[in-house]
Amino acid sequence: MRPRLPGRELRDRPVLGGRSHVGSAVWAGSLFTLGLLLWAVGAYVPREGADPRWLLLTLAASCALLLFRRTAPGAVVALATLVVAADAAVGPSTAVLINYGDALYAACVWGRRRLADGVLAVLCAAGAALVGLLVFTLVRGGVLGGPLAAVQVFGLYVLVFGSPVISGLSVREHRQRTALERERARQIERMAELDRRSAVSEERGRVARDLHDVIANHLSAIAVQSTAALSMREADPDRTRRALGVIRDSSLHGLTEMRAMIRVLRGADGEQDPRLEAVTPRLDDADRLFADARAAGLEVAVTWSPPQRPLPPRADAAAYRVLQEALTNALRHADPMRVEVRVEYRLDGAFAGGRLVLTVRNGYADGGSADSGDGAEARTAVLDHRGAGAGLTGMRERVHLLGGRFGAGPLAAERAGGRRVWQVRAEIPLAAGEGAEDGEGSEAPAAAVNPEGLRGEAGGADALGGDGRPAEAGAPTDAGAGRSRTDEDGGR
Repeated sequence: MRPRLPGRELRDRPVLGGRSHVGSAVWAGSLFTLGLLLWAVGAYVPREGADPRWLLLTLAASCALLLFRRTAPGAVVALATLVVAADAAVGPSTAVLINYGDALYAACVWGRRRLADGVLAVLCAAGAALVGLLVFTLVRGGVLGGPLAAVQVFGLYVLVFGSPVISGLSVREHRQRTALERERARQIERMAELDRRSAVSEERGRVARDLHDVIANHLSAIAVQSTAALSMREADPDRTRRALGVIRDSSLHGLTEMRAMIRVLRGADGEQDPRLEAVTPRLDDADRLFADARAAGLEVAVTWSPPQRPLPPRADAAAYRVLQEALTNALRHADPMRVEVRVEYRLDGAFAGGRLVLTVRNGYADGGSADSGDGAEARTAVLDHRGAGAGLTGMRERVHLLGGRFGAGPLAAERAGGRRVWQVRAEIPLAAGEGAEDGEGSEAPAAAVNPEGLRGEAGGADALGGDGRPAEAGAPTDAGAGRSRTDEDGGR
């Protein structure tokens, strides 16, 4: 905010019903006092037969007009011109000419741009007419004192009338430039505030995704195991002990990851903090996800064919989080308790440098048409309709931030044992030179089915088999093209 100068509020205080200001009234009073002094010392041109006291009337009229120099500058200039003409008839006096110069100054400073330009145009036209008249008079020999006197007359005209106009236009230009700079500074401040809010919002979203990914997987396992234990109709010590063991392990893992993340968030600079490397997940750590899912009772079948070279850090972390959330959702909703995971590297497609394709499939009961069993019924009763959609939103945001494609939804024409199949598919682009080299770790594109109601872009030309039908999800990849293995019996 622009600081206000001392006394400025008093100077700008309106008087006479808002038609004038205190500053204008004080200024008019000061000029009237100055005019009285100039009249007293004879600063006027006396005319024969004219009473000098008439000049006091024109002085008072010109000072009264200056009360409205800021609120009605155009009218003040017009009326002041008439006052100057009347003063010239009986004088003229120096004080009235000074007041008229102030009226011209006020018109250029506070008047509209058209008024200021009009005053300047009239001044230039009058100056040109005066020069022409002086030249004509000099040629005719009618100027007393010769050329020197003509120059003095023109100099007096510039001093009395030109100087106030030029000064007023300069002040006006300076004020306009200052206003533009002030507005530009306000715009820069608003843009900086918007950038700050955007950065805060993005950081909050990132932290929210990380917290959800860290907590949701472990809490889901705890919820499933505790629900299964509570739903047992007869006491089964061994089963209860296994459930409590999974609950304990999931709790400890969740607390460990949460504490590590909090330590990083409390650091001064997360990007330069070496502890960030310890909590950044990698796809190579997916063994623990599979082990936790199996311990929670989920059968996991894996087809694994990542690139030979290390993945870019952001793509590596995003792939791990997508896989973690997909397994968490499968743990909550899969029926039967089986999930198929496929991780592969492709060089085909529109992504320079290749892409990492991650597909997770699991069956689920379609409207309860199939018998889900006691455990599935209890699990569904507790976990269904509890999610807020944060998991799918987080996966989609992670993939889209890297310029990839994401989709999640039921498959259009595939069922397993009377149950529909849910698929999560993510295509994460890898920067050229950071993934596998051309020909390394690449293989024939694995087929994927474009899910029904799939959000985002998943599938495409390579989403179908050669006959136009969905390819089998668990088909192994070419082992000779990369690191590929299939786990169907619980070991990876």
